[in-house]
Amino acid sequence: MQIIDTDVLIIGAGIAGLRAAIEIARKGKNALVVSKSSVGKANNTYLAGGLFTVSHGNFNRDAHLEKTLSSGRHLNKRSLVDKFVNEAPSMIAELQEHGLEGKFFFSGFATRGVSFIGGPKISSVLVTSCHKVGVGFLEDVMVTDLLVKDRTCLGAFGFHKRTGDLFGFRAGAVVLATGGAGAIFSEHDNAPGMTGDGYVLGLRASLELIDMEFVQFYPLVYAGAGKARMIIPAALGDLGEIKNRLGENLKEKYALHDKPIAIVSRDRFAQALYREIRLGNDVDGALFLDLRKTDDATIPGSPGFKAQLKKLISYDEVPVRIAPVSHHTMGGLVIDAEGHTGIENLFAAGEVVGGIHGANRMGGNALSEALVFGALAGSSAVEDLPSYRTPPDIKAMLDRHAQRSFHSRVDKNTKATEGPHLMKQIGQLMWKKSGILRNGTSLKEAATSIQGILKEALEQRAVNPWELSKLIECTHAAINAYVITVSALERTESRGSHYREDHPLEDESWKKNIHIKMSEGLPEISRVVVPR
Repeated sequence: MQIIDTDVLIIGAGIAGLRAAIEIARKGKNALVVSKSSVGKANNTYLAGGLFTVSHGNFNRDAHLEKTLSSGRHLNKRSLVDKFVNEAPSMIAELQEHGLEGKFFFSGFATRGVSFIGGPKISSVLVTSCHKVGVGFLEDVMVTDLLVKDRTCLGAFGFHKRTGDLFGFRAGAVVLATGGAGAIFSEHDNAPGMTGDGYVLGLRASLELIDMEFVQFYPLVYAGAGKARMIIPAALGDLGEIKNRLGENLKEKYALHDKPIAIVSRDRFAQALYREIRLGNDVDGALFLDLRKTDDATIPGSPGFKAQLKKLISYDEVPVRIAPVSHHTMGGLVIDAEGHTGIENLFAAGEVVGGIHGANRMGGNALSEALVFGALAGSSAVEDLPSYRTPPDIKAMLDRHAQRSFHSRVDKNTKATEGPHLMKQIGQLMWKKSGILRNGTSLKEAATSIQGILKEALEQRAVNPWELSKLIECTHAAINAYVITVSALERTESRGSHYREDHPLEDESWKKNIHIKMSEGLPEISRVVVPR
């Protein structure tokens, strides 16, 4: 096993992790970013549309604050939102100084250009900045365990997914920036591998998760290739007719009149599309956005953008197939306004964190808040470094984790794992029983089935390190599926992105946050509290 010493270990290489690393290196400390995929790619930042909601001009900080709180149905943790809206403008200005091109619009900054997505530009700027300040990188390493003793984080253990090389990371502080769990649903627009790794690392380290029942489903995703993945610009939803295979106008059928429909009515829009699919009024899992009669001059964007749009989805020739998908996880680890978790020397930022968005996320806030809290977590990690002392038994701790998480789970003589099959089962269960439309019966069925899948996944052995990494992702997906499902079952109301068919109204008595902890290997509800 190779033991690597660093001042701060950052797990995850999306916008939050990269910005944390930059902050750490600027302050003169060694920052090592470990990613289970290629740095700057294969994460949700790279696939992002490139919109940052941020106060400027007439859209002032009070307006940003109120829109964020109202979108979250006031379940947001106020201290986090205050910090976020206050810090976001300077963070965007800094990105521009580092070379990120784009332009401001009414409620934020966009870096999309002629492309559907702006994520590659964001990732490129941040990775370049990391290299300039001397950040270290280690790719294709799956972190399986945090090293925690006496509620202090001392580092982490992981292995290389292709070679099987083992790594022990001894760090003065650790920043979790592993992203969300949107990919555990069969229909999603997330990067592969977004299975909530950081949620499970946190749970196993005795941390709590909050607001995990709130998963955002985006309605306007291109499904023309048979699998909905590519987000269609929200403005297009207002310009064309939305129909089912029977030719019914769904905007009229479901009274979807508020604009922009894909933002203001996002939840109701997604629910309407899912209902139509469940009723069988779809064609191969898709509905139709018909833009053929739309004046091209009303389509937003530059001539180059429109030309690419036509090439990709042929909106001027045929109705565009659309479908809803899992998009963002609002819940996550509990932190304070400086990025501290409940464990000393462990910090978190980005989609792995809960409490900022409450019951639903305002469009454009994901990138902005990940940037803000990435910087804050990096700064806090450096400030806490003086208290760090290397424990004498770190090698023994690493050996225990290596045996439990790697050696005991790899057997070259075993048959191929059932990981892919189990992952598919999880995705279908979550989509059909714990997804856009939920009820008590479907959630109980899902919880029971997921427990069985988790048990089977934990009993599996892998023939090589690559298969083991996929099996671990499957295990993480099952744990997070169970967390989402039991949280949704507990919340007997509909609020934000969480819709219960058997409890369709918002209930003021449920203006509370549900917390989850790990108990004997299975997550359970630890407390339900009024947000502060």
